[in-house]
Amino acid sequence: MKVLVTGANGFIGSHLTQLLVKEGHTVRALLLPGTALGAIDGLPIEVVYSDITKPETFQQAFQGIEVVYHLAAMPSVAWGKQVYNVNYNGTKNVLDESVRCGVKRIVFMSSLVVHGFKHFSDADENTPKLNIGTFTRPYAASKVMGEQLMLEYQSKIETVIIRPGFNIYGPNDKMTSKEMLDRLSKGQLMGYVDGGRSKLGYVHAENLVFGLLCAGTHPSAANNTFIIADYKPDYIHLPQLLHAFSRELNIQPKINNISSYLLYPVAFVIDCFYFLFLRNKMPLISTYIVNTSTHDLHFSSRKAQETIGYTQKISFEEGVRRTVEWYKTLKK
Repeated sequence: MKVLVTGANGFIGSHLTQLLVKEGHTVRALLLPGTALGAIDGLPIEVVYSDITKPETFQQAFQGIEVVYHLAAMPSVAWGKQVYNVNYNGTKNVLDESVRCGVKRIVFMSSLVVHGFKHFSDADENTPKLNIGTFTRPYAASKVMGEQLMLEYQSKIETVIIRPGFNIYGPNDKMTSKEMLDRLSKGQLMGYVDGGRSKLGYVHAENLVFGLLCAGTHPSAANNTFIIADYKPDYIHLPQLLHAFSRELNIQPKINNISSYLLYPVAFVIDCFYFLFLRNKMPLISTYIVNTSTHDLHFSSRKAQETIGYTQKISFEEGVRRTVEWYKTLKK
């Protein structure tokens, strides 16, 4: 199968590209100009540099492609229009070019933020989505609208929507996983909110990309939506992840509990300031971060297991070990 992966040098894109090559597929990697190959350097793939917000740069990138994996996005909690431009307009451009070039199927990486923040336990794909308003973050709004695009284009191309577990971790994650491991290894204080009791849905990167592989190849995936999450255990708590990382690092972590009654008002004030004056900047503390720490965010991947053959290949313990092993190579 001839496949195109947008954002192929990113955290999830690099894992997916490696798996597709391993499975014998022909891969064309679509990368933003000026970005490094990173973890896909040396793979037997075709590399094309293009900006998804500028369709004139696509040239012949989508010609001859059977399946497009659309992973390129801006995962930002900033309030600026650039998030919307990349995540929504860019997605529409990719869809239009895929249709024009006769691509059979597009797999779209969405997010569980389309459901907003409530207490979710063993929730599924039918959970109601957000109603977009003035103060809906551009990232969440762009994913809701991106999913709507997928539904609207189903008469022109097979579409598959993937919503990964809230906490994606693993090798090549230079944001969340690396930040946690940096702070732990340096002996810096780490905090969790309200005793860390919230149920955290999670997925290891290698499990997620196996789910993506199933979504791109299984006939029953067409015009469907799937949650891809780990399920052994069904969910974790943030302190559990921090202690697991610490054991692999062979350190005693400095961890402290923070009350949401104290944290949320501070985050709200900071969010308002950034909304009014610094829309293109990422706030260090935001109501988004507090919400992810204070709500049960456990969604089930049962539908993907039963419909397209998704299974959790990597255990939680093995996932932690592989992530820390990768992190240690960065420090050599």
